[in-house]
Amino acid sequence: MDSKSLFLFIISLLSLSSNVHAQQGLLAEYFNGKNFDQKVLTRTDAQINFVWDNVAPAPGLDPHVFSVRWTGKIKSPETGTYLFRAHVDDGIRVMVDGKKVINAWGMHDSERFVGEIYLKAGQQYSLQVEYFNALFEGEIQLFWQLPSEAPVFQGLLGYNDHLIDSRFFSLPVSPPKPITPTSTKPVIPTAKQPVAKQLPTPLKPAKIAKDTLEKYLPKNILFVKSKSIMLPESEPELDRLAGFLLRNPKYGLAIEGHTDHIGDAAKNLLLSEQRAQTVAIYLTQKGIAAQRITTKGYGDTRPLVREQAGVPNEKNRRVEFLIQE
Repeated sequence: MDSKSLFLFIISLLSLSSNVHAQQGLLAEYFNGKNFDQKVLTRTDAQINFVWDNVAPAPGLDPHVFSVRWTGKIKSPETGTYLFRAHVDDGIRVMVDGKKVINAWGMHDSERFVGEIYLKAGQQYSLQVEYFNALFEGEIQLFWQLPSEAPVFQGLLGYNDHLIDSRFFSLPVSPPKPITPTSTKPVIPTAKQPVAKQLPTPLKPAKIAKDTLEKYLPKNILFVKSKSIMLPESEPELDRLAGFLLRNPKYGLAIEGHTDHIGDAAKNLLLSEQRAQTVAIYLTQKGIAAQRITTKGYGDTRPLVREQAGVPNEKNRRVEFLIQE
């Protein structure tokens, strides 16, 4: 092979390599759990444009509580300030070039969040989008508005934006390696040192003075109607309960969710469990170990007040607490 042919051959290899590394789309990692707890699968998503109506994004995923992380590159066609908008239910974080453009990591019901960043034409920037769903339906859509596209009022949206096309996305050259736990050498028991099987000790109701229970157990845990989104008015009582549990680490807590009888019984059962889990998540964020908390939903099977057909009673829509030891 002469030098000219060799040169052309090398150029063709470089071109092929460039095309391989510039595959369109984003690397998508799907997890069970709100905080990327258990990875289920990895795939390539062409766009971030999904609505999951009480269905799982893929087999093996919980249809109601899951999280997703998209990573890759985004190429800017123009120089100027870009407007990014996310339409999401529940939580989202968007990082472009290492900068946090959108940060709405909380419970939201089909809400819109906006952020902006200055980008240069023709350059590729790192992109990371994180999302979680912790209620019934899940939804996430990522839009942008180019610098040359002036804002145009469009009904309630007020933005002249559009979904980001897959041609502006590219996969990371080296996909992130999954984090694996550090292996340790197993301890082999000897005849002189038998290993006793450790069984979990069941919790039992704690003997606590009645006035203490009245003081610290919440009475008014309020939620958005037909949702497991807790209202801010509930937080002071939960804060007092969290303080009590932090001062008394020997106690555990059982949280029970209940609904009225209106609506589908199966959906009421799921809603009651999710409301109990919402309260548990709030308490863990206050420093209470998750191992100290159990949750269970009873739906409409344990009413406080007997209801007439078609007539709900708000006293039956509640979350109850039992301190255990």
